[in-house]
Amino acid sequence: MRGYSLMEIVVAMAVFGIFLFIVTTLTLEMNKQAKRYPVNFMQHPQVIAVLERMKRDVQDGYGENPYDPETPPPDYTAGPKVLILQTIEDDRRIVVVWDFRKPGEATRVAYNVGVATKWVARGLPPDFNVEIKTEEIPNRPYGARIQARDGNGNLSIDQILQPRAHS
Repeated sequence: MRGYSLMEIVVAMAVFGIFLFIVTTLTLEMNKQAKRYPVNFMQHPQVIAVLERMKRDVQDGYGENPYDPETPPPDYTAGPKVLILQTIEDDRRIVVVWDFRKPGEATRVAYNVGVATKWVARGLPPDFNVEIKTEEIPNRPYGARIQARDGNGNLSIDQILQPRAHS
C-alpha cells in the first residue's frame, strides 16, 4: 500500500527517458554545429568592423562627387589602397581617409577643419590585400568598390558601396 505502483514507475521512467533523449539530441546537434562553424573567441573580427565603418562613411558621402573633397588632406593621395571622401558626421562636413597600405592594418583618418582624428584597426590578417576602385552607376553618384583577396589570391570580399541621396 505504501509506495508507487508498477505502472506509475514505468510512466515516470518513460517521461524521464524522453527528456534525456531530447537533451542528448540537442547536445549532439550543438556539437556538430560548433565543429561546422568554429568561433575563435580570442580574436576580434576586425575585418567586419573596418567594413562597417567604411560602409557608414561612404553612405554618408556628401556632395556631387564625394571622392573629390573641397579641401584635400595634406598627407594622402587617392590610390588603389587609399580612399579619400567627403562625408557628414554630427552635422558637419569632414574629409575621411581610409589607408590600407600597411599590411595587417587599416587606418581611418578624419579631418575636421584641419584637425585629424585617427582610428586604427590592427587585427587584420597580414595577407589581407585590399583594392579600392570607383564604380560608375548610371544616374547615381559614383560608388566605391572594395575588393579584398586572401593570401592565396582568392577574392574574399567584393562590395560596392553607394552614397545615399542627400537633398
